Amino acid sequence: MKTKTILLTSILVLSLLLAACGSKEPTETTVNLPVVGGEVQNTSEPQEAAEVPVPQDTYPVEQPVEPVMLDAAIAYPADDDSPTYDADMRAYIEQILNGTLAIEDLFGKDESYLRETLINAAEGRIILTESGLDKAVDWLKKQ
Repeated sequence: MKTKTILLTSILVLSLLLAACGSKEPTETTVNLPVVGGEVQNTSEPQEAAEVPVPQDTYPVEQPVEPVMLDAAIAYPADDDSPTYDADMRAYIEQILNGTLAIEDLFGKDESYLRETLINAAEGRIILTESGLDKAVDWLKKQ
């Protein structure tokens, strides 16, 4: 037991002695990060700043004066009393049909047929609102 105590004490004294002999100056720590993109940039020369692209449609800052319509067919002519309402509605329905069917073929048809035809013609190109679809069907039924 006495030999174990002497051995442990001597190991402790030696480790404290070696720790005290270490350098007192702080060492510089550097971290080497792995290269991800494969391109290595030379950081010794100053580089000019890359131009950052300005985002186009920022909200709400610097919004354009007039909203930009993605597709003219998504807004139906809202003013029923307008003198150009019939021409506007005809152009709206022709945009929905996109040349797949003549607008004259739809005049006087029943409501379910008109709804199905307009929805099928707009599918994948235009998102029809329920109110726009109702206005178009009503206008076609009156013709």
